[in-house]
Amino acid sequence: MKDGVLAVITAHNEMQYVKLNVQILRGELQEADSEIVVVDNCSDDGLQQWLMTQKNISYIVCDDKLEGYGEILKVVAEQFGNGRDLLLLRANCFLTPGSIACMKAALRGGGDIAAAGPVGNNLCGEQRCFLGNSYEEAQDFQKSIADEVVETAYLNADVMLLRGDTLDRLETGLAIPQAVLRGYMKNVLRDGKCFAIAKKAVCFAVGDTKDEPYRSLAANVYLQERLHKLLYHFGDIDYKGVYLYKYLKSDILAGINHQNRLQNTKRSKLALTWGAKDVALSTEKEAMEMQEVIENLPQKEVLFVTLPIRRMHQGEYIHTAMETYMASLSEELYLDLEIVGDVEEDRKRKIPTPNRYAVLEAAIPRAYGVGDVNGKELLEFLWCNFIHPLEQTLGMKFEENIFHGCYRKAVYLLKARVGYMGFYKEVISRVKPKVIIYSHGPDMVLACLRDAALELEIPTLEISHGIVTAGAYHKHLVYADDLAAYSEIIAKKSRESGNGRVLGIGKPGVYEQAVQAERGPAIVIAFISSLEHEIFSYARNLAMRLEKQKYLVVYKSHNSELWSPVEIAEIQTEIVNFRFVSGSVDIRELIGASDIVVGIRSSGIFDALPYPEVKVIAVKDTAEDFSEEKPKAILQEVIERGEIVLAEDEEQLYREISSYERGKTYRGERNCFWQENAKERFQALVDSYLQK
Repeated sequence: MKDGVLAVITAHNEMQYVKLNVQILRGELQEADSEIVVVDNCSDDGLQQWLMTQKNISYIVCDDKLEGYGEILKVVAEQFGNGRDLLLLRANCFLTPGSIACMKAALRGGGDIAAAGPVGNNLCGEQRCFLGNSYEEAQDFQKSIADEVVETAYLNADVMLLRGDTLDRLETGLAIPQAVLRGYMKNVLRDGKCFAIAKKAVCFAVGDTKDEPYRSLAANVYLQERLHKLLYHFGDIDYKGVYLYKYLKSDILAGINHQNRLQNTKRSKLALTWGAKDVALSTEKEAMEMQEVIENLPQKEVLFVTLPIRRMHQGEYIHTAMETYMASLSEELYLDLEIVGDVEEDRKRKIPTPNRYAVLEAAIPRAYGVGDVNGKELLEFLWCNFIHPLEQTLGMKFEENIFHGCYRKAVYLLKARVGYMGFYKEVISRVKPKVIIYSHGPDMVLACLRDAALELEIPTLEISHGIVTAGAYHKHLVYADDLAAYSEIIAKKSRESGNGRVLGIGKPGVYEQAVQAERGPAIVIAFISSLEHEIFSYARNLAMRLEKQKYLVVYKSHNSELWSPVEIAEIQTEIVNFRFVSGSVDIRELIGASDIVVGIRSSGIFDALPYPEVKVIAVKDTAEDFSEEKPKAILQEVIERGEIVLAEDEEQLYREISSYERGKTYRGERNCFWQENAKERFQALVDSYLQK
């Protein structure tokens, strides 16, 4: 590796910034083989003419021969690289003295570091620890901060120092800078490398980067990258110390997805969002009973906090996400604190979970308080910081009910959060856990738990719900320090998208619980909804087309779907071989009684994989998905292994179902998706927390 650095400044009508950056870099790049290259991206402010007068600067002027940023970097690497580390710098980003040396030291500090970045006022997530408004403040911050290097799986694309021997991993075929460098990061993460943030390397940025010239080269990619950057930036915006976007993310994305016909919001409760702003309060007696429970909690090394997501399975109310994980640990090691809606109803149920303490949800705000909210101020904050920027970026209009639903949810959250934070802090102080574990982290109740644990510096582990990848790591956007995923496939795809904190663990007992029930004469086809707008139409049309005596189509609705008893009765009367199944039915009960399982994005199709004789079909997802949490890549990998059949359209779906043979084995008992030895993996993960 050469000592010198090749510094590449990209600019569009930013001549004054370029002049200042060149002056700073000339003072920093002392190695004889260092060099500065300026990429003039269609400027018309005189930058090209100025560059022609500079003797010690190379430059590239974008023209019709260079098709975007990827092609530009390819030319730079081939003509100027020569094995040197590559500093990519937007013209409006200024590095303080010594910052390049700090990033170089991070690259050479051992491990598999492929690239390094600074902290800065215009960067996001882990890199946003400096908030100054001037270059002088950036220098002062640099003097006061410790010389620390933090490993990460995500760097901001505006300023990065890339190792010279990794330049072959650049995605040169893409036109947008952010897409090119995210592609680079994905490639090196796939190679097992990571990145580093050099805290003593400080960058001061003036305004946003100017990307407009790239819009004409790849409009869709440009839009997606603008949206990604915007959503990631939302994680740094706080309202009176509360990072609201984490709590509103699902509702805001539902608004975007509704615009792009990704979700069946027409038949979903998501279209109604939050209907009330008032926090439900228990009686004083119930609050006192709850406090008595908390006061008598024993000290345990592991604290599980669960929601009442239990379904009847084999005669007991089983926690669908967490039961097998809790059962993997010694009963002496943990306790389960479950937030329930009705304590009396909860006591009537046969629940197998040991060391379980039920707490009435409405008693928490009664005992620990409710916050005050300035409604007008909050409404303006949400509009200015989230809704309006999204509308401007996407060229769309949020429906009034979705915007005001987000507002009502934010009001409810800010009122209830006061009580939850006090509640969780007392629970943690009494139990004194070394790790806190939960599932369904996006739920408001658990997002508050994460905030309390962050304040108290207790590590948190979320058990995956579903199969979506977890996007770029950001401490205010993720719902736990680490995420235990069902499959190494999920973990790998998550790491490639910028989250190094996703672990392929599996789910204990997933094969042992796969029991095929005795089936009747009709071939049962189970459609599993995940709110896709096409899934019900596929099920209904197929039932009408198939032979009524030979096939039974079952539609398992999502918990959030709105179907009235009258609607269900009318449809089932009209289509005699069509049946609705409630979303509250345990997925194992349904799959065990089915011959074929069909889905689009539902994780239920993966739940069917441990049943070798069940044919699993995924129908191609035609909706445009702007979110980062895309299951398509995971589906595709399993499809390529031959364990899930992909139907391109409704006609192919009909052919795949017609070709089904009862008694045929469609997969081996072990398949590529579910992890082996999940119990042992989970125990080892918990032990790693306890040993710290």
